[in-house]
Amino acid sequence: IDVSTASTNIMTRHRNSPLAKGAARCKKKVASMLKGMTCMELFDQIIHLHDLEEDALDIALLLYYIEKKKVSAICQDSASKRKFRQRRSWSSFQGNLTDRQFRRYFRMSKECFQHLCNRIEHNVGGRVFKSEGFLEDLRHSDDARDKKSINMMSAHEGSTGGFISGEVKLALTLRLLAGGSYLDLSLLYEVGASHAYAIFHDVIKNWILDDRLVKINGLDYVQDEERLQNVALEFALRSDGLFSGCIGAIDGWVVKIRKPTSKDNVTNPGSFFSRKGYFGLNVVAIVDRKKRVLYRVIQSRGAEHDSTAFKNSRLYTWLAENWGWLKEKGFYFIGDSACTLKSFLLTPYDNVLHGTPEDNFNFFHSSSRMCVECAFGEVDLRWGVLWKALQFDLKHNMRIIDACIRLHNFIVDFREECGDQESDTERSLFDEDCRRFMAAQSHGCSVGVQGGEDD
Repeated sequence: IDVSTASTNIMTRHRNSPLAKGAARCKKKVASMLKGMTCMELFDQIIHLHDLEEDALDIALLLYYIEKKKVSAICQDSASKRKFRQRRSWSSFQGNLTDRQFRRYFRMSKECFQHLCNRIEHNVGGRVFKSEGFLEDLRHSDDARDKKSINMMSAHEGSTGGFISGEVKLALTLRLLAGGSYLDLSLLYEVGASHAYAIFHDVIKNWILDDRLVKINGLDYVQDEERLQNVALEFALRSDGLFSGCIGAIDGWVVKIRKPTSKDNVTNPGSFFSRKGYFGLNVVAIVDRKKRVLYRVIQSRGAEHDSTAFKNSRLYTWLAENWGWLKEKGFYFIGDSACTLKSFLLTPYDNVLHGTPEDNFNFFHSSSRMCVECAFGEVDLRWGVLWKALQFDLKHNMRIIDACIRLHNFIVDFREECGDQESDTERSLFDEDCRRFMAAQSHGCSVGVQGGEDD
């Protein structure tokens, strides 16, 4: 229906009437109503509006009014039956969990989780994080500047169940990283299923990958002589002084991902197929003796060799240009036989005989380099999302891997602040996860973080 033409004809018909303006407005409203009626298939037989006489227009207006009231009644009835969300508070949910259960669900202790919340809130601000304490204070605030936020919070409480607190957002993200299902979490936290992953990606991008929370920069590290000396001292103490000057152990780790597509701007997906038999991203990392990641490269394809991925990094370029300074200070990295021997990178001897000095060197070299394997194992076992192939696009897969590594560093730092002592619960649960992981791998089963069966 050509509404504009019909309106023009109607106005022309009444152009010389004394009530031209009022009639034109009335006819324009009727034309708009008839257009809506036609969309609802009430007037399929109408071809042109100007074919309608005055009586027909009056009847059409009456029918439209009746239909509109009918639709309104249906909407009101649906609204009266609607169940509004009653979102549980984080404090009540946390209070119902034992320390063991909390560690199984969120892969860290309650104290570490609270410390993480405090750090994030300090970084992004209270109005962005929206902790439960902040929302409670806002609800009782008399400040005129908070009036808009209070009204918005009241509107959310009457429709969606209220604002989602920062603790709930962070807990949902950690649980997804631990291998939980977004469908279960949406029911648990009264969050829309489609909104769960939106929260997940937003928290990772804006909170966890914030350098103010955990910063990993290899170029800054190798230029900080005091920090290099502290790391070298840790390696020297663990090897009874035999490996003095070691400033990190380097190795590669392939993380499983789904096959990249053209949407990822990948022209050769086969380059991501690793020698281990699955598509992946090659992560090259350098760690210290306490399993803290000092440097990581995540953008390498799964088919790339570890040494090739490291050579394509900016850190390797810097080391190749400044190896003389490292040699003068007596600093070096250690890597496995897949790496190329350099003045700043020591590798083990090949084809050595038992009991020879070369064999003794390889023993202490392997003992010192074991920390990087342990770091990879701890990250992989802690975050169950890595136990299966990541199903996101390349950009989000890289962010998720980086988030797992940064959270690992945060937990290592927290352990160090607490006296470098792991609780008995932490150790027993981690050992149990290791046994479950190895049992599932040996039977060829799909694995994932399970929680709470025996608690």
